[in-house]
Amino acid sequence: MKDRLDNPAINQGYTPEGAENGKDGIINHKEAYEHRRFQNQKCPSDEEMKGFKTFMDNFYQKCHKLSLEVLRALGLILNLPPTFFDNYMARSDAQFRILHYMPVPVHTLLSERHARIHPHTDFGFCTILFQDSVGGLEIDPFHTKSFLPATPIPGTCVINIADLLQRLSNDRLRSTLHRVVAPPLSEEKRREIGEDGMLPPRYSAAFFVHPSPDITIEPLVGVDEEPKYAPVNAGEWRTGITASNYALPVST
Repeated sequence: MKDRLDNPAINQGYTPEGAENGKDGIINHKEAYEHRRFQNQKCPSDEEMKGFKTFMDNFYQKCHKLSLEVLRALGLILNLPPTFFDNYMARSDAQFRILHYMPVPVHTLLSERHARIHPHTDFGFCTILFQDSVGGLEIDPFHTKSFLPATPIPGTCVINIADLLQRLSNDRLRSTLHRVVAPPLSEEKRREIGEDGMLPPRYSAAFFVHPSPDITIEPLVGVDEEPKYAPVNAGEWRTGITASNYALPVST
């Protein structure tokens, strides 16, 4: 707990269960650790936790490189030049989150006030998500409250569009609404666990791709097209939403 995330402007460190909850009082049953590119004061040293920082730094760099390739691919969809996102990403400080969804009673997740994570969209450019084989991730592609399972496929990651890319593309790309619910269970497994039994833990890792904090995000519009969103500063946007999610003051 000495390394608990407490500054929305940095958004780095440990998050205990219940610290990042959803709207309407939904309790999220998960804990997480956030790793950053430039500021990792709350990261345990390799001496404190053998090899942890070195692994996180190395995997972060791999994800950062992959994120640039993903954005180039998304840029092709929008008919943008390959170098379009270079300026946006010059000082990108994505956060790499490792997640543990702890075992939880079946009946807990059947309650409307509890979730592994509530329905939401991410708020940067995009997210690269790695998940284990347990399952439970669901997406609502068209925001119609019709969720579909994002079944884990070995050797793959999931790419979610996030809010700033939706704003930049003027809705040509849509944020991915997603949630994590109880994993799919066979009838035999469901009988074995019972309503008072414990669901298995789930592990995942998410690389939240954010543009440089000094960048202004303004919709790209064509001839005779109106922008659907006002310009926003990427850093202020991120800090404000983070502060809201964690119930922290922006002034810190």
